[in-house]
Amino acid sequence: MKKIILLLITLELLLISCTSTIQEDVFQTTDLNEELATELSFFDDRYILIESDYLLTGTYSTEDLSYLHEDIKRQLEEKHIEPIIAAHLTAIDGLLYVLQGKTKNADDCYKNAKSLQNGDDYVLLLGTKLASPEDALNKVEEILSYDANNAIILLEKGILLYKKKEFDKSVAAIDQAFIQFDNQYRSNYRVAYKDFRDKVWTLYISGIDNENLDKFKLNQDITSPLTLNTMVQLTYENSNLLEDLTTGPKLKTSDLIVKLTQAGIFDSTVNSQNSSQELIYSQQITRKMCARYLWNLYALNSGNPSMATRFSSRFSKMQEPKSPVFDLVVDDKDFDAVLGVVENEIMHLVDGRNFESDKVVTVLDFMTYLKNFN
Repeated sequence: MKKIILLLITLELLLISCTSTIQEDVFQTTDLNEELATELSFFDDRYILIESDYLLTGTYSTEDLSYLHEDIKRQLEEKHIEPIIAAHLTAIDGLLYVLQGKTKNADDCYKNAKSLQNGDDYVLLLGTKLASPEDALNKVEEILSYDANNAIILLEKGILLYKKKEFDKSVAAIDQAFIQFDNQYRSNYRVAYKDFRDKVWTLYISGIDNENLDKFKLNQDITSPLTLNTMVQLTYENSNLLEDLTTGPKLKTSDLIVKLTQAGIFDSTVNSQNSSQELIYSQQITRKMCARYLWNLYALNSGNPSMATRFSSRFSKMQEPKSPVFDLVVDDKDFDAVLGVVENEIMHLVDGRNFESDKVVTVLDFMTYLKNFN
């Protein structure tokens, strides 16, 4: 009996000792994680700014990317570097190679990082980015099945859904990731990816379907102000509106602008003196300028040039003509254009009453107008 009691006491002491050791390990790990988070955030912040910029505009700073590559290499050459730090930094290096399209380098980084710490969030992220488009979302869902609050992977889910043009689901996943980042005191991710999230939301509410979106580059900065070059290029590449003017070999945008100028596409339908120059030399395209351009193309493609002045001709016969658009007078040089695009539902009155002629058009706005021609 004494032997049994002694054995039980011994086991109890061992259990207390083990529990104490486990608790110490947890505390040490927590302290280590906090130190690691501080040390690695310098690299994380730089990577997410590069990636978010790429998602928003389709470009990134090659200089910033090169400097980050160099700083990671320098850090990895330090003596006695912790394996978890080495894994994380190697994964970021691989993610940069993914952006550059250097899959072989990225894959080498992944294998190296995985051998050091396969559970690191950025190692997992690199693994999903190296997967085929068909497998990537499955990998993400698998990770989230056992780590539902993994903010990095939730954000990647949103990015993958965006690429699949499932914008409603993409925004939901990004918002969920933002909540988790905020809970982890990592609001820098929300700041970095906010504009991208807003871009996805804008695409969702635009009403442009997948068939029309396939014509455009998703990575284009669609929220930026529309320029003359972009307006002409998008029209040329994504519609048939310029066919009558552009037979033959593919034309450069500058050559297109010359042809369109000669054809009067940038001119107002009445009092057209210097109106084309106003549009050509403008840094940003306003709604009135856009209406003028689109209405002239509409009239050209209708095969009835007189259509261009149909509204001013009609209203000029009235004794006291009153414009149906509150903020547009009848003798405005773009009166025909504004009424034409509104009547044909190419563009719309902003609030049902006003056109807001001087408001700047965005790339996404113009994509919507082109869609409305179909």
